[in-house]
Amino acid sequence: MRWGLACAVALLILVPAATGATPQVTIQTTPPAGPAPLHVTFTAAGEAASYHWEFGDGSSADGRTAEHTYAAGSWTATLAAQSSGGELATQTATLTAYGLTVTSPSSARYDRRVVFRGAIVPAERGVYVSLMGPRGKIAAARTRVDGRYSIAGRVRLPGQYRTTSERADSLPLALSVVPKLVTGLAGSGARDSGYFFTARLVPRNAGVLAVNITRGEDVLVDRTFTGAVRIKLDTRRLTSYRIRTEVTPNEGYASTVRVLRANVVLPRLSLGARGVAVSQLGDQLRRLRYAAPSGGAFDGRMLDAVYAFQKVHDLSRTGVVDARFWRALSSPRMPSPRFEQPAAHIEVNKGLQVLYIVRGSRLALIVPISTAGVAGTFTPVGTFAVYRKVVGFDPSPLGTLYDPLYFTGGYAIHGNPSVPPYPASHGCVRIPMWVAPLLYRTVPYGETVYVY
Repeated sequence: MRWGLACAVALLILVPAATGATPQVTIQTTPPAGPAPLHVTFTAAGEAASYHWEFGDGSSADGRTAEHTYAAGSWTATLAAQSSGGELATQTATLTAYGLTVTSPSSARYDRRVVFRGAIVPAERGVYVSLMGPRGKIAAARTRVDGRYSIAGRVRLPGQYRTTSERADSLPLALSVVPKLVTGLAGSGARDSGYFFTARLVPRNAGVLAVNITRGEDVLVDRTFTGAVRIKLDTRRLTSYRIRTEVTPNEGYASTVRVLRANVVLPRLSLGARGVAVSQLGDQLRRLRYAAPSGGAFDGRMLDAVYAFQKVHDLSRTGVVDARFWRALSSPRMPSPRFEQPAAHIEVNKGLQVLYIVRGSRLALIVPISTAGVAGTFTPVGTFAVYRKVVGFDPSPLGTLYDPLYFTGGYAIHGNPSVPPYPASHGCVRIPMWVAPLLYRTVPYGETVYVY
């Protein structure tokens, strides 16, 4: 309940030092307490020749009645009443003018918590203080022992904010709101894919969006939008866009800016991917002499080719075509055969886990392999020759070999459904099933096989 303007009377009676010598007076204050600025009317009851008032804040007045306005605080007023004979009597009255202060930032981000701080004066513990916004109450708190309080509330609307209590109300604060500017990119950014810049403003009525898109020195878009934005970016070539979005605010809102870069990059490809990028990947790998399929499907054959490339270029053998893979593919390392003679031969590079088909003393084909990796097994090292070929499946004590090319004892280069990117065989040289028929057709009896 707020302090009313009802009259409150402080009745104080002086006991005279000598009968009839000292004036007997009382002080009437209207009102004795209330919100600051507190306007008080003072009235002296009782007979005296003169009345002098000291209001306690450095101000004074004379007369049976007086008026004074108090700032926030607790004050003591003193009345000095003097008789015609010179006798003096004094009396005091206490006044309380309550004040409520509040401070906050001058602006707030939309839907973010803002802390409002203030105090009740004079200090009083446990006073219930409410934070009021343009649409009513937002939050509340109670004052601490020193009279201070803090209230955290979410700000969504610009306008007047104030705090109120049963003792007093604060002066209003004008807050502007920085709207939420949500910008983003839809799509992977891969070349030849759908790639869009999007932007929206929350709340929608906070202003309009000015969008500027540049590519190098070229200005591609310079427009203002009143609603949500969706702009398609050209991905036909590798490039980078600079996109600047600025809010031109409506009244009560503040401006904000977002700048982002959109890069058109080569796509991230893995098993199961499809599209033009996969086809282009196969074309580039075949030009570099890797056994790779044609077409737009990233299947197990493409995975074999990717493994082979990663092995030669000392990349992590993930089977994934990522940014590092594309960089290596843009400036590839072309391996060279270790041996020039005979002009047509096979090299098994156990260190890299790849096989080279050499024709005319030049590298003709790179194939991923898996050599001995089972404990207690090994793949022999040396110079050998193909002495036996079996078309199709050839059973052996360690499993069935597909289109094997035996080069020493029971060791063969053969197709196998499992050619992991690490040594895993019992000693033979595993190659992918789909490559085995090619080697069977093109590698004659007696061809030299180097294993190192």
